[in-house]
Amino acid sequence: MKKSLLSVTAICAGVWMTACNGGKSVMTLGELSGEWNIVKVAGEQAQSEEQAFIGLDIDGKRLYGNAGCNNVMGVIELDTLKEGMMSFSQVASTRRMCADMDLENKVMFALEKVAGYEKAPEGLALVDAEGKTLMTLARRAEQVSVNNLAGEWVIKSAEGVVPEILDKTPFLSFDVTEMTVRGNGGCNIINGSFSHNESQTASLEFGQMISTMMAGPGMDFETNVLKAMEKVRSFALIGAEGLNLLDENEAVVLSLEKNKGKKLAE
Repeated sequence: MKKSLLSVTAICAGVWMTACNGGKSVMTLGELSGEWNIVKVAGEQAQSEEQAFIGLDIDGKRLYGNAGCNNVMGVIELDTLKEGMMSFSQVASTRRMCADMDLENKVMFALEKVAGYEKAPEGLALVDAEGKTLMTLARRAEQVSVNNLAGEWVIKSAEGVVPEILDKTPFLSFDVTEMTVRGNGGCNIINGSFSHNESQTASLEFGQMISTMMAGPGMDFETNVLKAMEKVRSFALIGAEGLNLLDENEAVVLSLEKNKGKKLAE
């Protein structure tokens, strides 16, 4: 009799827990991370010339994407003590004017109101503080993004020229959170920044690069590296460990290979 009573109690407790959770399944942070197409916002189908999407960089606590016209960015705020709680701060956008700003206005309004997230038939729902769905999202097809640039890359060639044996290995290291790049051109330490248009997933452009002023055997190759960096407008992944940086005509100006743990001296 006691065994039966315990079983009934356990079943009731399970039903109570499901009811308290509203039958909604909470996503893990790993499932949440990545890029999501905006399917609906404010209960209406999202339609625009460019595919509106948001990217959730959970590790970097960074929101990015495109609201249908302008790029959006912000900071992700997660409540580590409560599952399914998330909000965005410092939400901003670029200032390009488009013929139809209706979708963008709705997206920006919704992002300001987000207080949590949950699984949805489409993939993901962003909800307000009362649990009302603000936006539904579908996982974006896997494609290149600025995050693919992260880390250290050995420079294999610049402007078609392969480096000779040098004192220092030429390399570039990308910090996609700070949008900065550093490395060595073959002789000198180089530092600078880069930009990336979120609506053009493979876009890449370097800002002005600063280098130290030493002279050495790697100067000729370094000159090629710096000239090539000025021409870069996009990138292409080559397998799992290769990266080509391309000019405006999509010609390869820099060929890179992922550093496999070797200590690279600046």
